[in-house]
Amino acid sequence: MARVDMTRLLLLLSLFSSALCGEITMTHSPDTLRFGTSGLLRSTDLDDLLAASLGYTPIQSSLWRGLTITSPFNSPSGVVVVEVHGGGANVRQEGATYGLKEDTTLEEVFHRLKSIYGARAQRHTVFKHFSVGSSMEEEDAEYVLPEASVLNMSKEADSAFLHEMAALTVAARKTEALTTTTHGGQDVFFLEVVSLEQLVKTYGLESPQVEEAINILRVHLVKVTDMMRQRYNDQVLVVTAIVDEDNLLSRRTRSVLQSEATVDVGRNKEYSEDYPAIFNIILWLSITLFLTVLATSIAMATMDPGRDSIIYRMTTMRMKKDN
Repeated sequence: MARVDMTRLLLLLSLFSSALCGEITMTHSPDTLRFGTSGLLRSTDLDDLLAASLGYTPIQSSLWRGLTITSPFNSPSGVVVVEVHGGGANVRQEGATYGLKEDTTLEEVFHRLKSIYGARAQRHTVFKHFSVGSSMEEEDAEYVLPEASVLNMSKEADSAFLHEMAALTVAARKTEALTTTTHGGQDVFFLEVVSLEQLVKTYGLESPQVEEAINILRVHLVKVTDMMRQRYNDQVLVVTAIVDEDNLLSRRTRSVLQSEATVDVGRNKEYSEDYPAIFNIILWLSITLFLTVLATSIAMATMDPGRDSIIYRMTTMRMKKDN
């Protein structure tokens, strides 16, 4: 009986933890990046993951081991992240998929990526965050509403979702005007979609409206992925992040992180990014000097002190001759 209760408790805990986690899918990655089996990915590690994909050395080490870089000499030309506020909806896609522990918002991930790695960029890199719903331009010639049989344009939540899907592809196309890859640069684009969450709140997860919305979203995410692959000749990492936690939890998380940042918890001091290079220079120079001195000492100790050696000439007293 106790074993059955323990099993039920573990099942409830697993369901509860999964409810507090989002989902992240690598819908496309170049050949130089390999995503394998791994556990939960924390959103606080996402900026380091994206930076490592672009060829940068991460600021801090991570326990997540899902990424393998097969060649450090051919980094992707761009990273495109589509953030979807899903409200708990299951948006399954093709690609390597992992659980996403939302211990910070993706907007903060973007700003951290821009502030830290943007300052270290060795070539021109553009960073741009698009809130798709707030940048809709219906007069655009490429603005086409998707067809729907269940969603009703006369209802606010339905209309907002359909308009945002049309704006998603338009925003993805407009990123081409911002690209720096033609001049050897790299691009980092974040696209944020928020309307699916309102549909879930309005109709529920099992409703036909949400089911149709998920299918429409999948189609548009595939369009965005194909568009980016064609633009960057497959040298692009396209990521879809389904965010499930609400804004209140995100604000609480931010306040906790800010309060922790102001408290001295006795951590080791952080070293600059030049520390590994300086350490290696000093280490190998010291080893080289030590070996040089050692070899010179051994050579002099084993030298034959004959008449033709330098030791004999420097140590032999010469008799002064009178003329």
